[in-house]
Amino acid sequence: MDSTDVVGELDGFIANGPARNTLALVYGRRRIGKSTALARLARDRGGFYWEATRAKTPIQLERLGGALGDHLGVGALALSGWEDALSRLLQLGAGGSVPVVLDEFGYLLESEPGLDSVVASLLGPSRRETGGRARLILCGSAIAVMRALTAGQAPLRGRAARELLVQSFDFRRAATLLGEAPDLSLATRLFAVIGGVVGYATDMVDDDLPRDREDFPRWITQRVLSPAATLHHEASTLLAEDPTLSAGDQSLHHSILNVIANGAVALARIANRLGRPASNLDPVIRRLIDAGFVVRHDDPVRRQRPTFALADPFLQFHYAVLEPHRTALRERNTRETWDRILAATFDSLVRGPVFEEQARSWVRRFASPETLGGTGDHIGPSQVTIEKTDYQLDVVVANGASQLDPARRQVLAIGEAKAGETVGLSHLKHLERARAALGVNAAGARLLFFAPRFADDLRQAASERGDTELVDLERMYYGD
Repeated sequence: MDSTDVVGELDGFIANGPARNTLALVYGRRRIGKSTALARLARDRGGFYWEATRAKTPIQLERLGGALGDHLGVGALALSGWEDALSRLLQLGAGGSVPVVLDEFGYLLESEPGLDSVVASLLGPSRRETGGRARLILCGSAIAVMRALTAGQAPLRGRAARELLVQSFDFRRAATLLGEAPDLSLATRLFAVIGGVVGYATDMVDDDLPRDREDFPRWITQRVLSPAATLHHEASTLLAEDPTLSAGDQSLHHSILNVIANGAVALARIANRLGRPASNLDPVIRRLIDAGFVVRHDDPVRRQRPTFALADPFLQFHYAVLEPHRTALRERNTRETWDRILAATFDSLVRGPVFEEQARSWVRRFASPETLGGTGDHIGPSQVTIEKTDYQLDVVVANGASQLDPARRQVLAIGEAKAGETVGLSHLKHLERARAALGVNAAGARLLFFAPRFADDLRQAASERGDTELVDLERMYYGD
């Protein structure tokens, strides 16, 4: 769910909870609108919102005491410690259900590592008869830190009534940032640069988005590639701000993200590119997954063949386009560098992979069972061998609960996604060969094609067949 959906979920949490103080956890990566949504929720519901900063405990308590005193209209409060502070915050619910939001809770944990135990104690069974109905909402941007609050034997395990992971906008909602009836070709290009991160489309580009396709080169050179642009350094800032990563080998984290963005998507290939044993890299990649920077794609029809991708289009753009060409961007004309070098790199290393993920997202979230030939339980990329040559399958939709042997699953559909090509009969013939190579379990699989343009011969063939679906941009953004 994105920040808009979270507000609706928290409305129910505030209004319909029990007659006691309760807890919700909200977390997600930076710049996706969490703080804005929670501050507005607190204001509209007559609650309290406070955002922590990096500081020692006495400074945190002093700032919180000032904000809480202003909220109560009594002047700054002297808070003796976190138990005192949290007790006073929970008292805000004495008159009814109100949200009490502590944002950037991870910063508070940095300065006071046992703070989660204090929260657990104040919400424990012995405190449930106080009569308060505060809805304490702890929010954070360090995903791994926030998830750990309720994991294993953590003090808050079993205490949270809601645990909400906030996502950035999906590609459909991101297109609305361009206004009503957006140019969908422009929308796909913009999404490949900034994804669905609201902050990247507003504050961090001074509310300047490209007006049309022709304006896109101007926008990307000024607002992203220019060394003076705020977004130019954003990826490095994101990693440095995450406490679960900042203490580790920063160069290794950046190197892993770099090689994934540039095509090394299997663990063995990542290890080969970096000259490290795969066993040494596996825990580092897991940390990057937990922190929300990398996603793991399990192969729907092959056992133990996962691939990895960067979790956000902007990260893909940063490590495939911006980072490798920093020197050229610093020393040469930015627009000329884009036109002569980077536009082609963007098309091959960013638009392509991002569009493939859009296709998989469309299948997961928007495609009807009629389109897919059923309901897919397993959706992801895969690989097929045709005449001793391995080929990438951008989309595989499989059905069946077999976890021990994915090869036994029924394949409902396979697909290709081409961001910049006109797809024609040659693509259809290739996908037919891929279907045959997958064997009997794929004999009836639908053939899906995702592209901005289709040749007339393919359109004619698709209209005469019952197994071929063409998904153009209009259908991808508005259809099923």
